[in-house]
Amino acid sequence: MKLVLSRKGFDSGSGGCFSPYNHNTGKYIWFPIPEKVNSYLNHIRYSDILVKNEYISGLKGSNLSEVYKSLKDTDRVKLRENEYASINDDELFAHFDPMLGIPPWIREIECFKIGMGFGQFNAAPHLGKHNVNEGSIFLFFGGFQSTLNKKISGHYIYGWLKVKKRIETYKQCKEILDEYSLNHHPHITEAAFSRNQKNYIFIPDDWLFEDLKIPGCGYFTTLNDQLLLSNNKEANIATWNLPNFFYKSLTQVHHKTWQNTQDGYCTVKTGIGQEFVTQLTDNGEEWLRRLFLKNQNNIYRHETAVSNDILDFKDYLTQKHLFKKGEKKLKPRSVEQYISRLENMRRLGIFNNEKQIDSALVEKIQNRYKDWKTYVKTIEHYLAFIRYR
Repeated sequence: MKLVLSRKGFDSGSGGCFSPYNHNTGKYIWFPIPEKVNSYLNHIRYSDILVKNEYISGLKGSNLSEVYKSLKDTDRVKLRENEYASINDDELFAHFDPMLGIPPWIREIECFKIGMGFGQFNAAPHLGKHNVNEGSIFLFFGGFQSTLNKKISGHYIYGWLKVKKRIETYKQCKEILDEYSLNHHPHITEAAFSRNQKNYIFIPDDWLFEDLKIPGCGYFTTLNDQLLLSNNKEANIATWNLPNFFYKSLTQVHHKTWQNTQDGYCTVKTGIGQEFVTQLTDNGEEWLRRLFLKNQNNIYRHETAVSNDILDFKDYLTQKHLFKKGEKKLKPRSVEQYISRLENMRRLGIFNNEKQIDSALVEKIQNRYKDWKTYVKTIEHYLAFIRYR
């Protein structure tokens, strides 16, 4: 199993600046990199990405294009060395990848869906060489600069994805498009897979840590020092301070710059790589679990109207043995498992509050879960709760 620190989003080379954050509150807005028209990519404009009003104090705009212009006081955005375009250019698009569900700064979007999956084209051979596959974990990071003090910036982890499956063909993609809402993912077109180069799509597992209720992919609500990779927020942010299980075992860094700081950490200078891979050792797994334990209340959970009845359903499960003669009282652990299964099926779009269980719904559940009968049972309990209510 591999751990990948994956660089995604605006930087000095693509975009021309870092994504913005408020270093006091930790609120951030992640900017996907810009790209000109490509026949093999799905197209999302920056003006299509709707942003919550003044999500970061001082940045105005109802979409990502307007927020960028508020941040930079210009519409010019850097594509690559010596090449610029207007962020409103009809032939300029946002490479929205990874998709980890709806982020904390985005409003509901009608013109396209933000699904769950991560694509890699240019660095696919590197990931293939290091066997990044089922069970591997991506921690996505980007460069963020404070809107309050431009001298403060850093590389921060903002999201994650635990790999359930690595998809390598368009035929496989078509089978999971609806389940993971990936119809607008930039890497998922037939032409993208027809090129003479690898194109990987990584889809998420149900859970990263089920006992902690950490889903298989998602975003942190705010940035904090626990999520900071940079050793210093005011200088040389490309030098990282890492737990010592990374020592001399991370790809795509300047290997002659490793230094062990003797406090359980080490430092290293990073280059322009995208995918920094290491073996996930026992010590690495412990560190990863602690990271999410410390941020357990910092996991963004997108609220929908249907989620408001979860508490009532939990009460029903806890007490249903009182309503029907012969019913066994459920153990607290079983109640939590039913709640988790319901939330998971809703999050993946498998269960959409259907009024009955038909063969199509059962087939979707069977295709997704090995222990599918327990998920069908969960819906049976939920429908019984709806009738009781």
